[in-house]
Amino acid sequence: MSKGAIYIVTQDPRYVDLLLISAASLRQAMPDLPITLFSQFPVDSSLFERVVTIEPTSDGFYDKTRWIRESPYERTMVIDADTYVIESVPELFFLLDRFECAANHEEYVNTDWLNHYPRTDIPASFPELNTGILMLKRSEKMERVLEDWGNLYKAYLDEGTGRKINDQPFFRVALYRGEARVATLTREYNCKFRGQGYLNGPVKIIHGHVNFKADIGFLTEAATILNRSTRPRVYIAGQVFEQKLVGRFTDRRKAHKVGSFPLSPESELMAEAKQLRKIIKERGFKNSVKRTMMRKWSA
Repeated sequence: MSKGAIYIVTQDPRYVDLLLISAASLRQAMPDLPITLFSQFPVDSSLFERVVTIEPTSDGFYDKTRWIRESPYERTMVIDADTYVIESVPELFFLLDRFECAANHEEYVNTDWLNHYPRTDIPASFPELNTGILMLKRSEKMERVLEDWGNLYKAYLDEGTGRKINDQPFFRVALYRGEARVATLTREYNCKFRGQGYLNGPVKIIHGHVNFKADIGFLTEAATILNRSTRPRVYIAGQVFEQKLVGRFTDRRKAHKVGSFPLSPESELMAEAKQLRKIIKERGFKNSVKRTMMRKWSA
């Protein structure tokens, strides 16, 4: 039974730099796993078994729902370009012996922040799954889910509301309505490290980027700190904590800091300076100063 990984990169060429780092990390961790790239951008790299040139739509998330169905593998790891694979994960493919799909819960439960796509017919206890790491087995049940996913998103886009939303709310609906068996991955297999979450054991894949900056040092530093402990721990805003038992006669507990890592590959001062330049360029100097002073007075 064939297995492999696919990347889908459209709309923004800045994803290509992130892609090459991610694919190199996957190749190093799993050298025998074939990788296929679907992209509108020319990419010439020995990292990929094949590169399929595609014609994009006007929406990158919709492109993803379309081209996932074209995977050449019977068992597929769908992996976002802004990921970094720390160690081999063959166990993800073993899950597909019993399930059609595997992914982890979205850290925010729901990414439809402004309720553009309300679905009161689905209980709140059925959260979104993050599609940055998605394990899929080719089957009739999974094919129906994927088809429904794309159709739901296309119907939303065709409404022409102009209200931006990502693919995950539609995947949630398709899974809920479908019959595919879904396994829930733990955060170690898709750690959105710049946010917050709970870990227990070594982190194997981290997920996230800052302004499309492809910085291996930044990623490896975060991975090193996250895995400085493999005990139950939490991470939030670049800081990692585990529980420590203290006291000789009573069961006292406190948070013990494991370590911290930067949330950006550049210094905070440099990031703020760049953002200030961007704001001044967009709004003009006088309006920028006025807004800044108003925020300061209202604080």
